[in-house]
Amino acid sequence: MQFKASRKLLNPNLSENKNGNKKLCDVISAGEKVSLCAVIGSGGHTGEMSTLLLQLNSDLFIPRHYVVAETDKMGIDKVMEIEKELYAKQKNHSMKADEIFTVTKIPRSREVGQSYFSSIFTTLWAIFSSILAVWRLKPDIIICNGPGTCIPICLIAFFFDLIRLRNTRIIFVESVCRVKTLSLSGKILYTLRIADIFLVQWEDLVKLYPRAEYIGILN
Repeated sequence: MQFKASRKLLNPNLSENKNGNKKLCDVISAGEKVSLCAVIGSGGHTGEMSTLLLQLNSDLFIPRHYVVAETDKMGIDKVMEIEKELYAKQKNHSMKADEIFTVTKIPRSREVGQSYFSSIFTTLWAIFSSILAVWRLKPDIIICNGPGTCIPICLIAFFFDLIRLRNTRIIFVESVCRVKTLSLSGKILYTLRIADIFLVQWEDLVKLYPRAEYIGILN
């Protein structure tokens, strides 16, 4: 089954602006650009995100902002591969590279093997870096699929939306690896109702998490 999240970006329910401004679907129909922020993880997360992003209209979603962990070299390399393919599909080649996409590095909340005590300080630093990133990037849409890096980004965007500083829509796509239960990131975003749209790739998960929507396997 082909992944349907790209069409979900045009869902009027998702696009409704709490402040009464234009909906994203209105912006899209008017031919204006939509700023997209994709949180890139490592391993399988990166592959799944790549599959999704390559289905999007590269002329419409500009600029594209990628957020990666500062120690994730493979994630940065994958962003370059994604952008190379998107650029090939793009009709408008008059824009400069930094007008089309950017890469923002933020620290991880906790590295593998790091002590829990020291992770308190690195988590605080990651949150502060996320505040700066979300404020600077000002995305219309944030899309993520499970890496821990997405939690502070989504929380900050949700907070800004809550106090009417921004109007950012958050889409979470659970990893295909999660068949019977959600990932930790998924549980946090689902329980706190952070994500505007919560998508899962296995139908059984909808029975346990009724606010989730089944969209089939990424391919």
